Amino acid sequence: MGLAASQAKLLSITTRLSDNELRSQTITAAKMALSNQTSAASKKYINALNSTELLYGTYDMNGNKTTVALTGTALSEYAPLKNQYALINSAGQVLVSETQANYYEKSQNINDYLAFNGIDRIDTGKTRTVTNPDYEDAYNEWQDEYDKWIIKKPDKNDPIYWEEGKISTTSDLYDKFLWSTAACYAGALGALSGLLGLPGEQLYDSSGNLVVEYTPSYVNLYSDDKSGEIILTEPLSSKNKDCYSHVLSHLLNLGDYKTTTGQTITISNGYGSKNNYEHWWEAYPNNRGPLAAELANVLSENNDPIYYCCQTDPANVDITESSSEAEKLMSDYYFDENGEVKTKSLQQKIVDLNYAMCSDMLSNQELYDCIQHFVNEDLKVLFKASDVFLEDKYNDDYEEWLSEKPTLDVPPTIDEIVYEYSDTDKAQWYVNLWHRMNGASDEKDGNQTTSTTNTTGYWNEMIHNESTTTTQRWAVLEDGLMNSSKWLQNALTQGTVTLEQVQFTGESTESNTGLKDVSWKSIIYSSAQDITEQTDETVIAKAEAEYERAQNDIEAKDKQFDNMLKLLDTEHEALQTEYESVQQVINKNISRTLKIYSA
Repeated sequence: MGLAASQAKLLSITTRLSDNELRSQTITAAKMALSNQTSAASKKYINALNSTELLYGTYDMNGNKTTVALTGTALSEYAPLKNQYALINSAGQVLVSETQANYYEKSQNINDYLAFNGIDRIDTGKTRTVTNPDYEDAYNEWQDEYDKWIIKKPDKNDPIYWEEGKISTTSDLYDKFLWSTAACYAGALGALSGLLGLPGEQLYDSSGNLVVEYTPSYVNLYSDDKSGEIILTEPLSSKNKDCYSHVLSHLLNLGDYKTTTGQTITISNGYGSKNNYEHWWEAYPNNRGPLAAELANVLSENNDPIYYCCQTDPANVDITESSSEAEKLMSDYYFDENGEVKTKSLQQKIVDLNYAMCSDMLSNQELYDCIQHFVNEDLKVLFKASDVFLEDKYNDDYEEWLSEKPTLDVPPTIDEIVYEYSDTDKAQWYVNLWHRMNGASDEKDGNQTTSTTNTTGYWNEMIHNESTTTTQRWAVLEDGLMNSSKWLQNALTQGTVTLEQVQFTGESTESNTGLKDVSWKSIIYSSAQDITEQTDETVIAKAEAEYERAQNDIEAKDKQFDNMLKLLDTEHEALQTEYESVQQVINKNISRTLKIYSA
């Protein structure tokens, strides 16, 4: 064999070997596909082994149990000794059969509905007292009117029933202040009168008794026994104006006090300069010390704060944050820690004025005006005033208000004829269903709108309503789905339909026509005592047959593939042997040719 022929032969063998390997790979891939088919068949069979069907069990009058496939009809149709269930869609509506929907549509009240279901009503000739169905709405309406009426009740504390009293002509506390501090008051104002070119004045108590008179040169102090006797005459000089501190200090107990601008003054007992803030509390003259101490206790923090009578309206605020210290101290108002405007108590105003006067912040005229205003205006808060209650006006308004009191004319209970039914157990069943569809009333609820359930396919998981209203309490489930166990099982397991069960919450209700002792409660289908699950033998048998057939087909194909692989292996070995033989021939030819040319 020539070299060219050998090489052509070798190329042909190589091509056949490659084709052989490709065919082998293809068969191997087909065997692996058979493995996947085996897994799929096994999975389908296992799923069938795990499949269950829902059953519904009932009992006959002899106590024999009958089990049927669970359907909407089996659940909702009446039979003796059955527990009552209802199917509820995702909108909260009870699903009823086409027949029950037709009965409800043709009924005007519960009696019509019971009659359509073959239940006759019998008049017993008796009556019973029941809740008036109109009472709740009437009571709520009356309650709204009553609430509006009651808030209009005349209030005795209303200012319109009080005539503002006038300040009384006498004040014991005010008089005690005048008699106790008269000497210092007259000394300060007498000296300031001289400095300001004023003639001086006389000071009288609230009963018209002369307490003290002062001029720029002297002071006459009168006895508090009201005899008109002068008990003290004292010459004045300009330095006597410092007595203003004693006027204010006599109204404070011993101790420390803080001004609204942050300074502290200390009240002590003695007689010294203005800056010492001292009392002069000996009894002379006119029992001075005890009277001043009594008034200081009245104004102290031990009692409720007394607010001065001059300023009470926030609209009269005369300071700002940028006001001077003197302006803030002399004002009737102050700023608290939150920056809000507050009214000073009488005691606080005494502290603030005392500091302002003693710190030389005020001119002589301001000193004179402040003392005069404080004594003759601010301290008038110590006078007592009484308002007069306008009883006739109040009584007239009260009677008019009382005449407008709303009345409730609807009685809470009414007498109702007692009826019996030809089949009380069946009647109760459809009474319960009526109230689940209609609501609490025995009369048909005219606010509901008709709605029909449509589906897009046998296995549709949702209930689609034609109407978009949310007032209707029921929807129709067409008879095909109502009688389908497969549809219901799928709907329950998927959660697109749920169950409600009638529960009796009171005494026997067989002759009861209302909701008093009956309620519909949501339950999980797996918790219903009448619903059970069992293996679906039909599905298992079918799946087993399919599994065995698939296994037989797979095994046959697998053997066929094995035989093909064996043939390919034999052919591969023969080609490999032939390939090696041709390769040896080529090698010998090449060696011979090389020797010829090398010679």
